[in-house]
Amino acid sequence: MGAIKLELPCVTASNGVIITPDPDPNWNLDSLLSELNSLNLKLNGTSSPDSSYLIVPLATSTTKQVHSKKVVSQMQRGFVMRVPDYSSDSETSGDDDDDDSVIKENQTRLMGRVGLLDGVLAELEHELCHQGTKEKIRNKVKKLQTDLMHEYERSASLLSQLEKDGDYERELDRQSDMQHCRAIAEERENHLLAVHRERELQSRIEERKITNALEEARREEQVLREERLQKENLAHEQKIKNAAAAALEEARRKEEVRLLKLKEQALREERLQKFKEQALREDRLLKEIDEKIQAFRSISSQAFRDQELQIGRRIRQISGSRDSVIAKASELITLLNDPLLCPQSISAAIFAKKIVSQCSNQRANFNGTAFAYGYVIVFVTSQVPLAMDLLLAELHKACIYTDPMHLVCSKPAAISKEDCFKMTGFREEDWNAAESLESYLEGVASYIKLYGALVQTEVRGVKTLHGLKEGWAWVARLLNSLEPDIYTAVALYSFLEMAGFALFRAYKTQFQKMLNFISGRFVDALESKQDPDLKPVIVQLETYIDTNQFLKEPEGRHLKTCLLSEMAMPEENYRPQQRRQYYTG
Repeated sequence: MGAIKLELPCVTASNGVIITPDPDPNWNLDSLLSELNSLNLKLNGTSSPDSSYLIVPLATSTTKQVHSKKVVSQMQRGFVMRVPDYSSDSETSGDDDDDDSVIKENQTRLMGRVGLLDGVLAELEHELCHQGTKEKIRNKVKKLQTDLMHEYERSASLLSQLEKDGDYERELDRQSDMQHCRAIAEERENHLLAVHRERELQSRIEERKITNALEEARREEQVLREERLQKENLAHEQKIKNAAAAALEEARRKEEVRLLKLKEQALREERLQKFKEQALREDRLLKEIDEKIQAFRSISSQAFRDQELQIGRRIRQISGSRDSVIAKASELITLLNDPLLCPQSISAAIFAKKIVSQCSNQRANFNGTAFAYGYVIVFVTSQVPLAMDLLLAELHKACIYTDPMHLVCSKPAAISKEDCFKMTGFREEDWNAAESLESYLEGVASYIKLYGALVQTEVRGVKTLHGLKEGWAWVARLLNSLEPDIYTAVALYSFLEMAGFALFRAYKTQFQKMLNFISGRFVDALESKQDPDLKPVIVQLETYIDTNQFLKEPEGRHLKTCLLSEMAMPEENYRPQQRRQYYTG
């Protein structure tokens, strides 16, 4: 069982908060006994009345009754004992013997075994003590109330004084603020007046500056106007001077152009005269050789026939191989240098005629064979220089486009169609009709390919009588002297196909400029003719230039079985002072 908590009667506020203990509790004995009995009943619960210990009020005497009445008259309320309300269900599990012993012990503590008189005396002493205490408390309360009233009055007086002091201070502050505001207003007015005066002064200064600036601007404008007028006068004078100088320069330039044209015309006439003389020399040479051939044939026709057959057979046996070139060149040199068989000039003429005749006999796939003929011609003409002159003369006679200037100098003022065909190299076929255009162009291509192979063939250690220099001059004469047509276009493409690679390696930038001229003016001139026959050759020229075919070495330029640097002429075919080896460059 838990302990019992006893509390004094207290005054409780409406919200349940305990303020202070009751100063006048009812301490009579009846109330105490009644409260103890109710407490005993609560503690015993459902136990029988026999087992409970009841406190019975004692019989009092007359004195006790009088005193009790006095006490009751003084007491207004009974004694209140507050005990926690424990649930009887939670205590039923305990032992009944233990409960009885605890109740008896508590009763012994609350009510000792004392006599009646001693109890009454104790109660009276307690009441007297309590009354003295209450009197002290009342006096103390009254004193406290009096002090509190005094304190309230003093606080009210102080608050009133403080309010008066505050009003006084506020009045002082208001007066001080008013004085400060008046001072500030005066300062502001003075400042505004000063600012106004300063702005007026500044505005006068600015007006003066603007006036000065306007005057300066007027003066500068006047100066600029005068300078501009002066410059215009100077520009006009300079323009007049420049016009005069330009007129003089134009006159000088025209004079230089006229002189240059005269010089070019003179140079052209000089070149034309040289080519005329060269053509005349070639004609005379051919006539002389023809006369010698006729004279020799009248004396020994069989020897001439045998020499012609031997030279022709060896030329026909030339192929694009190392052994063939070496062997045939050696045999041809032997035949041309043997005076017992035939005079050298006649043998050289036969050699030239047979070489040129191969162009008309081998028009199909002539590229490789043309290079082989070129190597043989270089080797043979290095030992027999007359053979080169005769070869070029026969080549120019067979195809006039191998010497463009020869065409100009050979063209009369008025010729018939048949004479024109004969002069340009058209062959007469059956029924005295000229060959077809296609056949003629194939012949032109073959002759030009032979000429291109000849001029680009160089052998180290062998003097080339007609090389790249003459080939470059040929291209320049063709482009400058002849009108672009199907004949010159075929001749130009055939030459570039054979010698373009070598010309590019030798002349580089100049060769590219020449190609630009061809792709521009020459091709444009061909296209302007709107000739259907020109389309194939125009396409060939454009493809050659656009695809840079000049960078690719043409087929047959090198012999098949070896490099030409390994090729040497047989020593037994040379005189002792002429023994050497020949290498290509």
